[in-house]
Amino acid sequence: MTQLSANKDLTQIGHYTIIRRLGRGGMGLVYLAHDTRLDRQVAIKCLRSDLFEDHYRERFKREALLLAKLNHPHIVQIYDYIETEDQLALVMEYVDGQNLQQHLREHIVPITQRMQWLTQIAQGLAVAHDTGIIHRDLKSENILINKHKLAKISDLGIAKSQEFNGTLTDHVTGSYASMSPEQAMGEKIDFRSDLFSFGILAYQLLCGTHPFGESENKLQIMQRIISHPPISPTKNNPDLPVEAVELLGQLLSKNPDSRPANTHWVAAQCEKLYQWFLANAKVDEDHTVALSSAGDSGIRVHPKRSNTQEHPTFETHLLKKSAPFPVRAKAYLRNNIATFIVFGLILAGTVGGLIWKMQPKIESEEVVEEQTSGEPYSQTREFNKGMEALKLFDRPENLDVAEKSFNTILSHTQNNAAAVAGLSLVYSRRYGSDFEDPIWMQKADASAQQALKLNPQLALVHVALGSVFEIKAENDKALAAFEKALTLEPTNIFAWQGKIYTLRDSQRLDEAIQLSQLALEKFPQESSFVNFLGLAYVEKKNDSKAEEAFRLSIKLQPDGVVAYTGLSYIFIRQNRTDEALQILQQGLQIRSSEHLHGNLGNILFNKGDYVGAAASFEAAVSPNNGNPKSHLAWANLADALLWIPGRKAEAQKAYLKAIDLLTPLLERKKDDVTLISRMALYLARVGDSTQAKPLLARVIAIAPKNANVQFRAGLAYELLGERDSALAALSTAVELGYPIKFIQAEPDLVELRRASGRF
Repeated sequence: MTQLSANKDLTQIGHYTIIRRLGRGGMGLVYLAHDTRLDRQVAIKCLRSDLFEDHYRERFKREALLLAKLNHPHIVQIYDYIETEDQLALVMEYVDGQNLQQHLREHIVPITQRMQWLTQIAQGLAVAHDTGIIHRDLKSENILINKHKLAKISDLGIAKSQEFNGTLTDHVTGSYASMSPEQAMGEKIDFRSDLFSFGILAYQLLCGTHPFGESENKLQIMQRIISHPPISPTKNNPDLPVEAVELLGQLLSKNPDSRPANTHWVAAQCEKLYQWFLANAKVDEDHTVALSSAGDSGIRVHPKRSNTQEHPTFETHLLKKSAPFPVRAKAYLRNNIATFIVFGLILAGTVGGLIWKMQPKIESEEVVEEQTSGEPYSQTREFNKGMEALKLFDRPENLDVAEKSFNTILSHTQNNAAAVAGLSLVYSRRYGSDFEDPIWMQKADASAQQALKLNPQLALVHVALGSVFEIKAENDKALAAFEKALTLEPTNIFAWQGKIYTLRDSQRLDEAIQLSQLALEKFPQESSFVNFLGLAYVEKKNDSKAEEAFRLSIKLQPDGVVAYTGLSYIFIRQNRTDEALQILQQGLQIRSSEHLHGNLGNILFNKGDYVGAAASFEAAVSPNNGNPKSHLAWANLADALLWIPGRKAEAQKAYLKAIDLLTPLLERKKDDVTLISRMALYLARVGDSTQAKPLLARVIAIAPKNANVQFRAGLAYELLGERDSALAALSTAVELGYPIKFIQAEPDLVELRRASGRF
């Protein structure tokens, strides 16, 4: 075998016949070859002979083995590894197409396609990061576009795992315009360095130029990357939505700690932006592009100047924001009515079949011009938007979006059964989200009954009925309604979700787990079913299975908070405090949530940081960051305030608030042992022994084997001065598996522990 110096004459490497040379990279030559065993074309990268030192060969082999395990549609697949005394080579998938830079030089590329590529690249990068691989050379030349216009990451080079401390001297020549500040300075890097490079690539694709300006001078552009803020994206593309500007700002932060902490989260944000661009694309937009003079600096579009939206990362440091998505969409629609009507009619033909399955009442797509606002109305689009918002109803404002969509339909078609059923689901979810305000249950029930009169053969109607029965704790009726919905429409996701949740609520956990697993076979990308699995396993105290489920949920839906909450709970229960804090911080970077703030407060409380715990619990009950109608959040806040000097009166008010919120809920769920034991404890906190003691006796009789109930009872008895009963209940709790560390962390049990010498 000849060495690389003569590689131009290679004709055979093992059972691979060389066809021609494809190109030269910084580490060697790349060939097109024919795999004689499997009769397919492959690409082979041969490494330079001056890299044949023993330590490098070992690292090369180790990384080749690691790379070969990556299997993702947007990463070039590694097939084989060849090692001889004078040759090291990787055999890879051959991508029939061009690299991204070449493709953009020769094709007109709409912004929707560019955003789709960014989504695909981020998805592939997230998988690589999961295995500890850092690309370190992410740029347009290392992204391949195949003949189906799919993006694939290539050149996931050797010696680039997270354990390798790459510096500028060993970086591939010519990549100075895409490296992170820490990489340019020769510092230790991790996956967040790739995110910075991805930010440069994203900026180039969306704005048509390099974020740090164009320059042929290597040192100049490196210096800008290290010390200069990037140019505001809106200076080059004033039409970018504010969410895109925010994402670019995070990716291009100088400080790695300020960049996103999860590449899957980045991919999810890119997917959302792609969907928005897809929905708001200007069909008459000029997408002509040309590369700038700087080697790999990106794509030029016709720039417009604007300062309508900024991010602190960018050079202007303005605080202005552009109009939100809907406002910008309306502005576009007002100016492009005729175009949109044509587009809407075409869209109806492509998605009508899918929507028909969800909404038999919609017999034909209708697009008309709204006289009052100039905005076209589409019944199908409004219904689809409402249902998508309902699927992610825990997101801020999504219930408002869904309600508006269904009401818009009803303003045009008064007796649309599907829209009425959709409103019923909105009200049911509001009832849960707002912690049992009776008005929402009444509205949900009335809407479901009205929908049933309008169309009893519509699956969504029975989903709405089932949801009402579930919140009324009439679980048998709920299950029957969901079964009816599934008979009418076996693929109705809401019916599957409702049935599983009702089974779990009925403590039929094994059935809920079995049905969740079956649902995942039908809907493998639906994180809600994975979350159901995780929550069921939590209740069965199968922490390993629960952790596995929640981690999968985060991969499927990085911007959902249920999995972060569940995972942190498991870690807290297992005394994995550092991991719990880390996962909570990841979740809070995505979105504030009562449950995330609550779990963080519990960790701080157990550490004795009552001031920090109170701050977290205050966030949990705030209208902006949490849920002010959560009795549990108010009780947790009261627990923390009780141990801060001078705040005892506030603690008592918080307990009374918790009691007020819990009272109507307990009236409806009279036999819910969790709610009964909580109420008894809150009453004990405010010294109401008359009401607390009967509840304690009742709940222990109902659930003598429930560890959480026994703990609350023990604490309540201690507060009421019934120490013997307290010791008995706490001992039972420990026997049933309640963690002793939680008993030890409870300040009100200090005297009991000292006097008894137990726990």
